[in-house]
Amino acid sequence: MKTTRRTRPLRITLSKVLSRLPTYALLVLFALIFIFPFYTMFVGSFMLDSDLFSRSPNLWPSGGFDFSSYRELFATVGYARPLFNTFYVAIVQTIGVLFFSALAGYAFAKRRFPGREKLFAAMLLTMLLPAQATLIPWYLLMVKHLGWGDTYWPFWVPAWASAFGIFWMRQYINSAVPDELLDSAAIDGCTPFSAFTRVVLPVVSPGLSVLGVLTFVAASNQFLGPLLILNSPSKITAPLVLANFMGTTIIAPRYSMMFAGSTLATLPLVVVFFLFQRQLIEGIMSGAIKG
Repeated sequence: MKTTRRTRPLRITLSKVLSRLPTYALLVLFALIFIFPFYTMFVGSFMLDSDLFSRSPNLWPSGGFDFSSYRELFATVGYARPLFNTFYVAIVQTIGVLFFSALAGYAFAKRRFPGREKLFAAMLLTMLLPAQATLIPWYLLMVKHLGWGDTYWPFWVPAWASAFGIFWMRQYINSAVPDELLDSAAIDGCTPFSAFTRVVLPVVSPGLSVLGVLTFVAASNQFLGPLLILNSPSKITAPLVLANFMGTTIIAPRYSMMFAGSTLATLPLVVVFFLFQRQLIEGIMSGAIKG
């Protein structure tokens, strides 16, 4: 009897593993497909251009890891400044988006004022406009009328009124913050703004993490806006520098330096994702559960 009792759980566990084996194999396959471009970028940053241009693909540096691309990137190109500018713009934009999106989302979700639904619907309609359709009016407004050419303000102020961010936080606050909680805060003497900072923000921190990661990644990768606005070499961002390594019909592309710069620009994004991975998954799952 004891032997039967011991073998049954073992058989059940083995059958579960075998039934899930195709799923795990498929997940591993997809993981390898998505990781392979990052692997080639990282390994290619340590290769010579001759290895990258060879007919047979090289999955490993044939002459060992060569750091000449990284040294040239900082010594000759001065890549440290554009890299700093990129994350400076991204951090300030992310902080502004988080604050104003949460504040506007709180107003749309829990405050009552005339025209609330119509204003929210009008804001959602702006999400239907592609960015290319508003590119010329945005440039004329920022540079010609406001005089913000060659500054970072065009990447901050319009982005702080993010339609997607307001929509996301409005939906999250509406489902995660009950009205009874705000009524209790009002009874305790909290003003609407103090209730927002002391009650709402701690509850919706998973939703803020999701919005923060998405905003930070998008702000770090923006290329067309900085290309039109920025002129000073001391203010350009990393994507603009990496575009110069593509080469022309006269100058050969510098793929090793492009891979090195892309690795340095991607590494902070990966670190941010892993630091906020728990909050990111919690925010997505709670939004899916609560609808």
